[in-house]
Amino acid sequence: MAADRFPELREHSVAPPALRPFPGIEQAERQISALCAAGNAAPGVFALLGNAMVRQGRYVDALEAYRNAADLDPSDALAHWACAEIAHVLADEETSRTYRARALRLRRVYPDPMPVGGRTPVLLLLRDAPYSTNTPLELLLDRSRVAIHKYYLEGEDRPVLPDYALAFTAFGGAQGAARAASLAATFLTGAPASINDPSLLVRTARESFEATLAGIDAVRAPRTVVLDRTAIESIALPALVRPIDTHAGEGFAYLATRDDLRAHLERNSAERYHVSNFVEYRSGDGFYRKFRAIFVDGIAYPYHLAISPHWMVHYQSSPMRESATFRAQELAFLGSPASLVPSWDRVMPQIAKAIELDYFGIDATVLPDGALFVFEADAAMLVHDEDPRDVFAYKRPFVARIREALHRSIARRTQRETP
Repeated sequence: MAADRFPELREHSVAPPALRPFPGIEQAERQISALCAAGNAAPGVFALLGNAMVRQGRYVDALEAYRNAADLDPSDALAHWACAEIAHVLADEETSRTYRARALRLRRVYPDPMPVGGRTPVLLLLRDAPYSTNTPLELLLDRSRVAIHKYYLEGEDRPVLPDYALAFTAFGGAQGAARAASLAATFLTGAPASINDPSLLVRTARESFEATLAGIDAVRAPRTVVLDRTAIESIALPALVRPIDTHAGEGFAYLATRDDLRAHLERNSAERYHVSNFVEYRSGDGFYRKFRAIFVDGIAYPYHLAISPHWMVHYQSSPMRESATFRAQELAFLGSPASLVPSWDRVMPQIAKAIELDYFGIDATVLPDGALFVFEADAAMLVHDEDPRDVFAYKRPFVARIREALHRSIARRTQRETP
């Protein structure tokens, strides 16, 4: 049976982007598909098929296979959870919410699906939300060195937990995180070791972030307020508006006129919004630059630099793949961040001290006047090593530096090696 030869196919609780192909996966899929086609396969066989398909990037097919597993065995929390996470990747949020609710009714603790062995067991404290809303550590940590257990906090019961050496508050400071932060704070009073004090997450909340960084010379942050739909109709324009607690540009818009505002409200049904001023940050060459830095135990590590002709800069939509010039600039920044941010050595320790979290990230830029403008900080920023290696291989050593820093942080707190 393929699952005996490839036990990784039972990793149904792992975030889909962290599931990678392995030698022989096509043969394993053919074998499992034949069993499913025979018409008498056990529900778990369909789950194995779904896992094999996820590992090959076939998310639509994988969702169908996992749905078959969940329909055949409604008590299979892992199948429901896989459906929820895959539907989230496919931007089918209604389906994702439905399956997530079913999974969490069945269980709230998802141990690492592989034997712990000599790995350091880490318990992630999570919101009842998709992997991208939480801190997606499976995309960064080396799972051959740490076992990742997951505990979704926001239920009423207190389930039995697997043994763990360290608890990691693995979500950010969004407005919707207040209950989870309170539960995490209570939980950590009995934890053997921990990373990220949940009481500090409020310092990264969009509406309080400007105050968090106030007093750091030549560092600025957006002035952001929370408004409901009625109040937003009378805001001064132009302004940047986004539904509360959204990320990755979802519902994020530059509104210059009343017509823009009315159209935005028609497109978005949210009742509450973050509203902030727009700061022009275009460089002298006409392009916008935004970099991400990840902080581990007070030290800032450059992660990426995105360059775009558009004011709303996202790495995946920016022309980094197409432009060798931009990639050369990114590599220069990664190797020497002060080449882009002359104040790096002075301001990064001050930002770390102001926020105080053990692990978090910032997105920022350098303004035309030389000031550092920090768009946001978040403990749940995406860090991964999944960029195409034909073009972005130069980034891998810098992602590895962040990974090793976090492994050292875990080892120091647990007094255990993470080889």
